Amino acid sequence: MNVRELISATLFSLVAVLSFSVWAFGSSLFPSEPLMYAGCAIVFLGVGGVALLPAVGFSGKSGIQFCIAFAVGYLIYAVIWSVAWFIVPRTIGEVVGSLIGLIAFGLLLRKWMNLDLPILSGVAILFLFHTVGYYLGSFAYDSLQDRGPAGIELNWSPQTIRTTARLSWGVFYGIGVALGVINFCHLSRQSSDKPSTQI
Repeated sequence: MNVRELISATLFSLVAVLSFSVWAFGSSLFPSEPLMYAGCAIVFLGVGGVALLPAVGFSGKSGIQFCIAFAVGYLIYAVIWSVAWFIVPRTIGEVVGSLIGLIAFGLLLRKWMNLDLPILSGVAILFLFHTVGYYLGSFAYDSLQDRGPAGIELNWSPQTIRTTARLSWGVFYGIGVALGVINFCHLSRQSSDKPSTQI
């Protein structure tokens, strides 16, 4: 990982923590779970693309275009994931929602940014990093609340433990999504440098 990638991964992780702060600190302010999820998503839509700019290789007008493409793509992903989750609120809903949502996100980003890459490879990269980040975050969330095989008993107040656990999920999720998008864009540059023999 080079310096630009490290900067973007760190910035996007902070964006994710800010997004998950809506859940950690303000969930009681929202009258419904869908509205709370919408509040979390708005943070990504507003500044997620900007956080990734140092690493993805776009600047000027193409940088603005990337930020718009990221926001629209992430909105589509978030809607698809949320629908899948509310229909089947278990792991299967999370996995199916993220896969279909990331396919839509990858297709949109590829088209809007004229990225030259095999879409199956691109989506596989997005899905791999997203899934690892998401479930590492889920593991940290459970562990910090003394759940599961790696449960940690913390001598903190229940509210502090719950808040820390929720924010820790944001850290790992942010790193996963950031690395997925960065590598998705890098795959495009690698593909454009090679003879066009890929299907």
